[in-house]
Amino acid sequence: MNLFDELKLKFRTGDIVTRLVLINCGVFVVSLLLDIIFTLFSYGEDKLAYTMLNFPWDPVVLMHKPWAVVTSLFTSWGLWHLLFNMMVLYWLGGIFLRFFTSSNMRGLYIMGGVSGMLVFIGIFLLFPSVDTKEWTGNMPLCSVCILAFSTAMAFRAPDYTEPIPLIGPVKLKYIVIALAIIDAAMLPHTSPASDAAHLGAAFTGWAFNSMLRKGKDITAPVTAIAVWLDKIATRNRRS
Repeated sequence: MNLFDELKLKFRTGDIVTRLVLINCGVFVVSLLLDIIFTLFSYGEDKLAYTMLNFPWDPVVLMHKPWAVVTSLFTSWGLWHLLFNMMVLYWLGGIFLRFFTSSNMRGLYIMGGVSGMLVFIGIFLLFPSVDTKEWTGNMPLCSVCILAFSTAMAFRAPDYTEPIPLIGPVKLKYIVIALAIIDAAMLPHTSPASDAAHLGAAFTGWAFNSMLRKGKDITAPVTAIAVWLDKIATRNRRS
């Protein structure tokens, strides 16, 4: 069995955390390959592939690259940020599944990204002065998505402790806060809209936990769409 077949098997048999990690790594590899190809053929501006996959604040630009709505959910600010995000996703994702379901995690990951998109666009549209500065106009949303389910988990079990090497047991709420600060420190020279997008995702995580306590699962629509797409994919494989 070659590497590609092993990865496909891992994706089919793995849990939601494993699948999200593989998708993020896959998108990064694709962007890297495209960047190499574009560079070799002197096509487009610098880091064009990276820009193509990230989410733009300008709705007009988004109309010309609608795939960014999906791909930006799995992009990071470069290799080191990707490695940090995957470490956090794998670690906190495993803890999240102790309190919630795989469907909750998938739904929150996507909803956190979508809320980040809306806030990102909203800040630029409501405050035109932001666009006059040399801020980045495109944003990767992986860390935004991770913050959504991490926040929900922190509100669900804030005093739950997790052992940290060389430190000892640490409460979950402090772990999430510390990782959020580290993530912010790793960001490049980004706009206030990027920071606001993270806050929007955190609000989504809080709202999910708050509504779930009342018996309402706001991730249910995402789950319904995922089930529908899975049925279509299964039908196509059989045919």
